[in-house]
Amino acid sequence: MKLQQANKVNRQKQVVKTAARLFSSTGYRLTTVEMVAQRANVSPVTIYNNFENKTGLLLAVLIDEGVDMEEVGERILTQRQPADLSVIYSLVDVYVGHPMEFMNKACWRESLAAAITSSNKRFMTEYQNVDKRLARQLKDVVCRLHEEHVFEAGVDVDILGTIIWNNVNQMFTDFISDETMTLQTLKESLHRQISELLNLARRTPAAN
Repeated sequence: MKLQQANKVNRQKQVVKTAARLFSSTGYRLTTVEMVAQRANVSPVTIYNNFENKTGLLLAVLIDEGVDMEEVGERILTQRQPADLSVIYSLVDVYVGHPMEFMNKACWRESLAAAITSSNKRFMTEYQNVDKRLARQLKDVVCRLHEEHVFEAGVDVDILGTIIWNNVNQMFTDFISDETMTLQTLKESLHRQISELLNLARRTPAAN
């Protein structure tokens, strides 16, 4: 029984990875369930049974990418030094850079539009939960920095983290909508904006 379950999980992972490659190379609209099934060496029925439809498969791809991103973020956090603000910039670079490693801008535009209109409650809920965990990951490190006396005592760190997270999401949306903007430009813009925000929140050194 355990072997059957493991084989099922591995098969699902293979389907998701295959779908991600096809969505990126062919585009979400032009990719069919049958194409994914053929490349992943499974039947279309298997995909429908596990993911319900193409949108469910897309959401599974986005969930998989989000989980990978969360794990990369956790590795960064385990190596951070106390009171070091650079960890925020490192996380933000992952949040905007990692998604572009497996899907291009055009595919992301199609994917986000499909995800927003999806009626697939199961995978949509999982996708939203991953997004919430990533937001929590960022807010938690802001909270830790506050505990390490990096920010003024009266700063609401949950709101500060939320503002940074919301700005990252908005800037990423702007980025995938603008074919001329490079990923490096996006990162530099975010760094400048976050730097100004953090400077307002940082603890003022005591005068001698």
